[in-house]
Amino acid sequence: MAGRPDVDGVLASRGYVRQHERVRRRGPRADTRGIGRRIATPLLASTIATLLVACDPPDETTSSARCSDTIEEAALASETTAQVRLLDRALSTCGSYEVFTDQLERYPSIIGYDAATFVELRCNTVTDEAVREGPTCSSVIVPVTTAPPTTAVEIVFVGDTLDGRAIEIRPSDEITFDGEVPAAIQQTVNIAIESNCAGVIAQRDLYAAQVDDSEAGAIASVYAQHAQNVANYINCDAPPLDTRPLDGSDEEQSGDT
Repeated sequence: MAGRPDVDGVLASRGYVRQHERVRRRGPRADTRGIGRRIATPLLASTIATLLVACDPPDETTSSARCSDTIEEAALASETTAQVRLLDRALSTCGSYEVFTDQLERYPSIIGYDAATFVELRCNTVTDEAVREGPTCSSVIVPVTTAPPTTAVEIVFVGDTLDGRAIEIRPSDEITFDGEVPAAIQQTVNIAIESNCAGVIAQRDLYAAQVDDSEAGAIASVYAQHAQNVANYINCDAPPLDTRPLDGSDEEQSGDT
């Protein structure tokens, strides 16, 4: 059939086949989005790691070195004001009480006394809050909410003996107190209320019999004199006790005359 295209010849031609194969092998378009994700993920992780390292606090070695350098600078300073300023800075920058005192003890001549005393004195007098709240001072300053330590008040009872001497009596294992007075003194007062004169005179004579030149004898003399005072107060009709000194000094004086 004249005029019919040579289809077989066209399909069989080498150039057509190669063009067809190229089109066939091209296939679907590759998805490159996953590649971007694979690249971005390690970059993000690296950035986060860098930020975390930048945010980490300085290690103890760096802090200790800075503390040591500041105290050394203070030790070399020629003016007292500069030394005080640098030591205050060290109180804030040194990581702990132990670190500060260890470094300060390397220069014993800088303060004239031991490091512990310096820390206690300086931290309790400095007004700079940064220094007071630093790791060194915060370990020795007593919080303001804590009540100050109370000082025990010594109880002393002063009484007169039968011969007029003033004797101090303090609480001890042998002497008990009832409030601020010896229990024996309070007992005599109670006896006066309960037994009146008879009980008070008996109490007086009991202690008067124990009077001698010892410390216990002097205390018994105080108790006897107190009982006599109570007897006088409630108008007891009883002979007075012998109030001559135990050493017999009155007799010697009367003999000389």
